[in-house]
Amino acid sequence: MVCYCILFVNLAMMSFMSNVHITTTEIPGVLVYEREVFADNRGFFHEVVELQDLEKAREKTIAIKQWNHSQSLPGVIRGFHAEPWEKIVYPVKGQAMAVLVDFRTDSQTFGKAIKILLGENDRKTLFLPQGVANSFANIGTTELDYLYMVTDYYTGKPTPSVSLHDPLLTRQFGGWPIENPIISEKDLENPTLMEKFGQEVDFSKFPWLS
Repeated sequence: MVCYCILFVNLAMMSFMSNVHITTTEIPGVLVYEREVFADNRGFFHEVVELQDLEKAREKTIAIKQWNHSQSLPGVIRGFHAEPWEKIVYPVKGQAMAVLVDFRTDSQTFGKAIKILLGENDRKTLFLPQGVANSFANIGTTELDYLYMVTDYYTGKPTPSVSLHDPLLTRQFGGWPIENPIISEKDLENPTLMEKFGQEVDFSKFPWLS
């Protein structure tokens, strides 16, 4: 279970339509952003994110460069990948179990893994700082449409990646709730956290990795 702490943000320009809640997580810099969903007999309206809210919370500008959309069938798992950019994530359809891992070798929470549910039943938006690896599983029965905005352009360079089945990570969040997951061949070949970072980081400093 992830413990959240409410981050109170003074928002002079906050929309009068809804309240915003920005919560911190056990990984510094990872934020959970929530706004009220307004539903009626036509459907609903939801302000997914106002960048000014996140910028005030972080005291930094967020310069979005690219907007991506991935679709995953039921049973698909993707990750763990730490692309060279900041990321804002919002699934618009389906239900995802996201697992985030701190890959920052100078971080006090290196190797920490946290689980967050989001999607149609949990309309949250996530902000991920650079160096935090993202993964997610489609735990629903329909396609998962996963939208994310990033702060740099994709160039095709190799991305730091770690195995989805690394026991140092899966034991932290209880494992993936899918018996026969669909995983790409590339992700199946990813190294463990120790294989990737063992020469750079003293794993004994972090109790969740021992």
